[in-house]
Amino acid sequence: MLAVRRPFILAGVLAVSACGSSANAPADGRASDAGAHEAGAEAQGDAGPDAPRDATAETGDATAETSEAAGDGYGSPDGPCTPGVPRCHGDFGYQMCDQDGTWSESHSCAGYSMNGTTSYCAEIPMEGGGTWGTCVDPACWYWLGRGALGGADTVGVCEPDGTMQACLPGGTLVPATCAGVCTPVTTLDGRAVGYCAPECEDGARECLGGGFYRVCAGGRWSPNVGWCDGGCNPVATGARPDVHCGGACDPGTSRCRADGAAVEVCSDAALWVMDRACLLGRCRPAGPQAECETECAPGEHDCAFDGAGGERVCSDEGLWMAEAACAAGTTCRLSGDVALGCVACVGARPGGGNAFGAADSRCAGDGVETCGADGQWHASATCPDGNTCDALTRGDSSLATCSLL
Repeated sequence: MLAVRRPFILAGVLAVSACGSSANAPADGRASDAGAHEAGAEAQGDAGPDAPRDATAETGDATAETSEAAGDGYGSPDGPCTPGVPRCHGDFGYQMCDQDGTWSESHSCAGYSMNGTTSYCAEIPMEGGGTWGTCVDPACWYWLGRGALGGADTVGVCEPDGTMQACLPGGTLVPATCAGVCTPVTTLDGRAVGYCAPECEDGARECLGGGFYRVCAGGRWSPNVGWCDGGCNPVATGARPDVHCGGACDPGTSRCRADGAAVEVCSDAALWVMDRACLLGRCRPAGPQAECETECAPGEHDCAFDGAGGERVCSDEGLWMAEAACAAGTTCRLSGDVALGCVACVGARPGGGNAFGAADSRCAGDGVETCGADGQWHASATCPDGNTCDALTRGDSSLATCSLL
């Protein structure tokens, strides 16, 4: 199990009950025997015997059955423990310390997360030392184990519309406003795990090309651009990027040519001269300097979402071409953190596959078809007599198998 023992980035000491409310935990971070057992029962009830379980949860249960939790000062794996204090048992389960000082059987965190994904167990530091095992949202589990990135205001999940779900100290998500930009760092359980950090410093100004410039407000570049009569010139000095309008340029600075296809540099004579053409990508401003930057890798695909009706393809110049509709029988599909483009289905691949982490499969005629590595459907099994094909779908992802009638 990944050791999840670092303090969370939000201020304050955490004292939460295992997978339940912190109402039963006294201020010193320890729960009463009755309260702790109630918390454990509540957590188990959250999942319920009929709670939906995905492939990740099943794997986690197996891990919990065989793994050994590390000692944390509140009880070694085989020795006595402090009654009422829970610990993680694998990544997806937890154990309660019973009144006799022994660890209970493993309870699953499955079904706890409000977003419907598998929950993970994290050990959160308690006041006075030791840790408290609690079921948390997968995104919060990720950040608890790694700590926050420098400059991050908030961590959690980046939503497609630019908003985010932020992690609370107890490991649950709440809607939050990002004063800046939510930047994804990885994908976990089909969601973009990311952090919020300012895109720019308030009051900063950058030349965009020609006489245009932009201003930073609230940690973001404002969509309203400004205009300089006589041309926009980057300021060479100062901790915060700035511009001045008209007059001579500051030697050593650079800017984008008006068409964005080249970089201009300010010469020792304080005149703008051609520096270099952007053979790949476009010119991008960066304070007192400008640089050529690609938008994408040549040949890369991009989907607006899994199952979209069109795709974008990256040109040989490193620029996104206009979106084009997918051919009949195909859609733009995602596999893990990779966009496959327009394909008939998603095949299995390391670190990818469909939303279930497997190859797409579907019922066809009297059997099952499975997606190959080429993104095409292939016949894989004929259902024997007395069997029928059952299917499970999640968005555009599908699983199918032959089962008894």
